Amino acid sequence: MHLASHPGAHLSGCATAFPATVVDQDTTVRGLSQLFPAESPAFIRGLIARSGVETRHLAPSVPEVLGPSDFTGRNQRYRVEALRLSLEACRKVLAGVDPERVDVLIDVSCTGLTIPAMDVELAQQLGLRPDARRIPITEAGCAAGALALGIAGTFAASGAAVLVSAVELCSLTLVPGDRSRTNLVSAALFGDGAGAALVLPGGEGPRLLATGSFLIPGTREAMGFDVGAHGLKILLQRELPELVQREIRGVVERFLAAHGRCVEDIGLHLLHPGGRRILEAYARVFGLAEHELSFSRESLRRYGNLSSVSILTVLELAFARGFPIPPGREALLIGVGPGLSLELTLLGNGARG
Repeated sequence: MHLASHPGAHLSGCATAFPATVVDQDTTVRGLSQLFPAESPAFIRGLIARSGVETRHLAPSVPEVLGPSDFTGRNQRYRVEALRLSLEACRKVLAGVDPERVDVLIDVSCTGLTIPAMDVELAQQLGLRPDARRIPITEAGCAAGALALGIAGTFAASGAAVLVSAVELCSLTLVPGDRSRTNLVSAALFGDGAGAALVLPGGEGPRLLATGSFLIPGTREAMGFDVGAHGLKILLQRELPELVQREIRGVVERFLAAHGRCVEDIGLHLLHPGGRRILEAYARVFGLAEHELSFSRESLRRYGNLSSVSILTVLELAFARGFPIPPGREALLIGVGPGLSLELTLLGNGARG
């Protein structure tokens, strides 16, 4: 979808918030060795060393992660912590902005369940107008942050001010007693945090030029959750990076061609940091040097995979460096989530229509 030029949708800013508990690689190795006693400590240490993740933030303390828990208790914890972190991130991005200016709130999360959704409490505690439109997105997984930004761009291009909020407490989805390698990889990779973005009609900041979605056929089982009395049990196929490598170039080329662009027009790649192997697969497909995915790699290194929040951390890191889109070129943002679904957004400095 090509977004209207006037007033245009502009990404005004991004902000994040994280729990106080920070775990490094050594702490992760010790903890996972307790949770997965049948696994070789050397194997766990090698997995962590190769992950690309150096630190992560967790809502529960390490002893709480290692202790017994049930889905009811974890979900109650999710509701409290998720709201607190979401409010912190939203207030940061709204600093200096009258909350009553916000016309639309898009709230995304997949690591806990609450009805009414979090947008109800967010809207009221942030001081949004009672008639502000609220859109909760609860089941789009890792792609939800990018999906929300695309939807926000559509609203903003029509004149609405849009606040995007994403929060994920992945540590609370860890199923005690699940000794599978999938659960081990998940426990080593995912972290907790919240992010927010403000998308405005007109103004400063990179302009959202176009958005698109692509559902890869036959890949429904590649990632997701097995939902049951145990809670949210992660499903994650080892072949996921290969699926991304096989499909993504064609998807990107078709998306760009539909908007009069080609791969050579992209000077800044902003990819969901789903894991080291996914970043490496993407880099191979497009012939990118390591520094050309620096914001995605840095997000993974600092925070791990934050599911829907990750793409907002990538954007925040880009903003901290002045959002360096080379002159005459544009930025491509991609979210990868269950489906498999690819969510794409083309961003520019506003010079091209």
